[in-house]
Amino acid sequence: MNCIKVSYLPKILLLFGVMISLNSCRVDHIAREFMAFYYPVFDLQEGKVYEYRPVKNDTLPVDYWYYSSHMVDDKLHFTGNYYNDRFQVQQFFRESQEENSMQLNDFILYNADENGKQEQIDVEILGRNTFPTLFADSTKTFKMGVKWNIPDEVGTTISLNRERKYIGMSQYAYQGERYESAIFKTQEHIEHFVEDDGYLEPSFPGIEIYAKGVGLVYYKKQLSSDVLIEYELYNTYSMEEFEKKFKRSLDQ
Repeated sequence: MNCIKVSYLPKILLLFGVMISLNSCRVDHIAREFMAFYYPVFDLQEGKVYEYRPVKNDTLPVDYWYYSSHMVDDKLHFTGNYYNDRFQVQQFFRESQEENSMQLNDFILYNADENGKQEQIDVEILGRNTFPTLFADSTKTFKMGVKWNIPDEVGTTISLNRERKYIGMSQYAYQGERYESAIFKTQEHIEHFVEDDGYLEPSFPGIEIYAKGVGLVYYKKQLSSDVLIEYELYNTYSMEEFEKKFKRSLDQ
């Protein structure tokens, strides 16, 4: 799941987010255990940090996601915490594995006040389906959505609706190895409502690549005709190593 920044719309567009050789034959329905592509969820009981770095653009920040999984009443639950490049928690989500898809159950945003204290923002879930679990079907679109009020801006709300659709298989190189990968087309629709001013409703197409046994390894989003953001997975490591990285940053 790509991150969401809550303070200002331009930052939301920036953060909420190769050349691809697709299979020559068009496949409309592929039967396979697709959970193997959506992160190694059954091997994340101890948790792991995924570090994403921008592609050929050092003006963009580094993103960190801490993923973990656990079983509750024989059902898989998958959680993620997003940390910005200042090592502040910005977002939390919890999903569960259902019959045909991963479903979003909880979603929390955090915003730092003028003193740097993190405040929790209540979020309404509008759509829950995030990723196929059993098979890939290019005729089906998975839709998730969230809505929240902007702190200290009375009457201002933001709704984000993301559509994810499978388009094909490919190979992706990560840390010197090639992985079978699933490619998805995404479409993000944002409704930014300001009381007395009405709606701003931009829409942004994108691409995501999920490598089997690894998870999300690449994503891009077209913000305008001349603005494209791209991120790729740089490395994964333990929370302990992430904390060491944070401490080293304080010493610099």
